[in-house]
Formats: sequence, C-alpha cells, structure tokens
Amino acid sequence: MSDRLEDFVKQHREQFDLHEPDPSVWLRINPDNVKQEKGRRSMRWLRVAAAIAVIFAGFSAGIYFLSGGSTESDQYSSELYQEMQETEEYYKLMVSQRYDELRPFLASNPAASEMLTADLDELDEVFIELKRDLKDNASNPEVIEAMILNYRVKLEILEDLLNQLKEKENQDYGKDESNSL
Repeated sequence: MSDRLEDFVKQHREQFDLHEPDPSVWLRINPDNVKQEKGRRSMRWLRVAAAIAVIFAGFSAGIYFLSGGSTESDQYSSELYQEMQETEEYYKLMVSQRYDELRPFLASNPAASEMLTADLDELDEVFIELKRDLKDNASNPEVIEAMILNYRVKLEILEDLLNQLKEKENQDYGKDESNSL
C-alpha cells in the first residue's frame, strides 16, 4: 500500500505543490524557521548582487579586449615604435650618405651600379617583409634585430663597394702617372 501511495504522490507532485501554507502556520510549528526564511531572502539579494557584479565584470572585460587590449602594452608598443622609427631614420641617413659618396664612382662604372642596385633592391624586399612581420608582432625582438641587421648589411655593401672603387681609382691614377713620366 505504501508503494501505491508513494507512486501516486510522485505522479501528482505538481498538484500538491500548488498551494503554500500561511506563514502563521510556520510560526506555530517552529518560530526559528521564519528567521531562516528572512535570512534566505537576504541571501537571495546577495546572489542577485553577485550575479550583476559578474555580468558587469564580463561586460567590462569584453569591451577592454575588443578595444585593443591594455594601455600598458599600447604604451610599450608606442615606445618601441618610436625607437624603431628613430633607428630606421638613422640607418636611412647613413645609407643615403654612403650612396652619395658612391655616386661619382658609379657614374663611371655601370656594371658596379647595376650590381649594387640589384643587391639593394633585394635587401629592400626583405626589409618590407620584415616590416610586415613587425606589424603582426610588434614586440618581437628577433624581427627588430633582423631589420637592423638588414640596414647594417646595406651599409657594409656600400662601404665595401666604395673602398673597392676607391682602390681601383687609385690604381688607375697610379698607372696614369707612371705612364706620363
């Protein structure tokens, strides 16, 4: 019989839970339960406040990350970008000065001029690729070092060619003087 009663209660549980007893009934049964109910209500407000705080924190974090990340890393990237610009300007100036020194020698030696132009164009292509890599990962020291190395190689090529052409001119000048004596 208890199984039939238990099955009946399980099948019709929603119908039993429709009506709540009057709170005064609970006072007569156990006056401490009412105090617990009030405590539960304050806990509900605490849960609601916690849920609102979590939603606000999630919303703030979403905005923060969607807006581009932290200002500290932006400041670091800005400083790094400024340093990279200064370094690039320095090396561009150095390359330009060396090229200006070479210009008179290149006018008289078109083969050297063609080889130099091909080498510098190849280095420029590599530098453009490095700049693209730097945009993808601005704080990568390997890319920055490779960019600086690219400029140093340019300078070395220009200086070596300048020295070779000066030596050749000096040899040619020495031959001309020995022939004239």
